[in-house]
Amino acid sequence: MIEKYKQKVDINNKQRSPSYAAMVHSMDDAVSALLDEVDRLGIADRTVIIFFSDNGGNMYTQLKEYTTAGKEYHAVVTDNVPLKGGKATMYEGGIRVPCVIVWPGLTSPGTKTDARIQSTDFYPTLLNLVGASIPKDYPVDGIDFSPVFKEQKWERKEPMFTYFPAPPKGVPNWLPPAITVHDGKWKLIRLFHQGENQAHDYLLYDLEKDISETKNLAAKYPKEVKRLDAMLEKHIKETRAVVPVPNPDFDPAEYRPELIGVQNKKKLAEVNVGK
Repeated sequence: MIEKYKQKVDINNKQRSPSYAAMVHSMDDAVSALLDEVDRLGIADRTVIIFFSDNGGNMYTQLKEYTTAGKEYHAVVTDNVPLKGGKATMYEGGIRVPCVIVWPGLTSPGTKTDARIQSTDFYPTLLNLVGASIPKDYPVDGIDFSPVFKEQKWERKEPMFTYFPAPPKGVPNWLPPAITVHDGKWKLIRLFHQGENQAHDYLLYDLEKDISETKNLAAKYPKEVKRLDAMLEKHIKETRAVVPVPNPDFDPAEYRPELIGVQNKKKLAEVNVGK
């Protein structure tokens, strides 16, 4: 390694994967090369750059490491604290990601916003900003968030939906097939057919007070659950989404709800590296 890149590694920090650090460094070089080429071509003043992740960090693949003294240490690829969960979960650690936008004439270096957007919003936003119109009666999933470039305190008024119909077992904080809606400070997760007699079960969080999603408020605010669940049902019907159905062969005696969110230790052992 080139001397100028050498840095002291804190072995007590869970997030210290050299492989991941090398990948980030490589990506940084690639982005830098792209930006340099945009400058070389003289088109930086008319080029829009959008950079964001498709999911939260992988915080569950543990890497075994050993010191020269032979003591074993475990590290994770990334650490999403204070968010709960990571990639392949419906918690904020899995679906909340950073986004960087460079738009000449609209954005200023160093500015930030807490506006909540999602990938489907880029379609109507980009069309509006380039002067193109969406045909009438043309269904669009996202919303135009272009006002955020002028109003840093802009807040989303429309609900935002995330759908994960498959159970990604083997990772911490995994959930059964679920769909979630964000509306204002509230986030509701519907767990398909996980309740009593295979009815749906719900997780309700106040993200303003509990960004780590530690307190399920569904029992305390049943009216909010009903209101938000109606949004979910409407979204499912409008999008004609395929939804999980009750299992006719379900045996309650074999059900193990205590395993929901538990990491598969056998699968973990298979991904351990660095031995």
